[in-house]
Amino acid sequence: MNINAPLVASSVGIPPDPTAALEAARPSVPDENMVEYQNSARAAGPALTLTLEQHSYKRFGLLARYGYVNFKADSPGNRTPQSSYSKKGEWGRLDYERKNSFTLFGTLNLPYKVQAAVQFDVGDGRAYDITTGTDNNGDGNFTDRPSYASAPGPGVYSTPFGLMTTNTVNGNVPANLGTMPGVVHLDMNLSREFTLNPKDKGHPRKLTFNARSASLLYHTNVTAVNTVLSSSAIGQPVAAETARRIELGVRFEF
Repeated sequence: MNINAPLVASSVGIPPDPTAALEAARPSVPDENMVEYQNSARAAGPALTLTLEQHSYKRFGLLARYGYVNFKADSPGNRTPQSSYSKKGEWGRLDYERKNSFTLFGTLNLPYKVQAAVQFDVGDGRAYDITTGTDNNGDGNFTDRPSYASAPGPGVYSTPFGLMTTNTVNGNVPANLGTMPGVVHLDMNLSREFTLNPKDKGHPRKLTFNARSASLLYHTNVTAVNTVLSSSAIGQPVAAETARRIELGVRFEF
């Protein structure tokens, strides 16, 4: 956080003046930002993992895992607080966790010694901050969040979480309130191994062919969304994982 941020009072309902905030008095050196990183954050919450594993069958094996985690932290993720002088509203969901997730990994021995490996993942979307899009308090970080509003008006926007306003300094909307779309992955690999000199047990030579497909379902897995409250595209995707890929490979062992 900026330990020499301008001394600007919090407010709700008054349009912010970022220029005046930037020029406000600072506790130490005038007009200088002094960034300090701390490792004193804490997190707490419930977590559950259920696993089913089976590898004793000749033709196939599988591992299925369900996970639930709902941790909250006073510094949720690698981020700076919206105010250097208060942690109010900073207690929120971790921005790298998925509340519910399921993974299925399976192997299958097909005819002609072809082996198939499949991995399927599905999970809830990650959390993200709803922001004003402006450095309202002049601390040099665009992490400012809006405040809740009681009635419609200029600078007030309707959201699934209620009315919010950008007319605020150090807003009262909690951190990581939004949730990105969930993710779905399906990856598959087919391989066939050939032993070129089966009689020479001491120095085997093997040739392996494989075909791998990532994102087989071609599902759009969002990695970032528009977080600015005043934008008509708030919550809409702005970045996503790489689309479907197919890779062919050959490996020679000697």
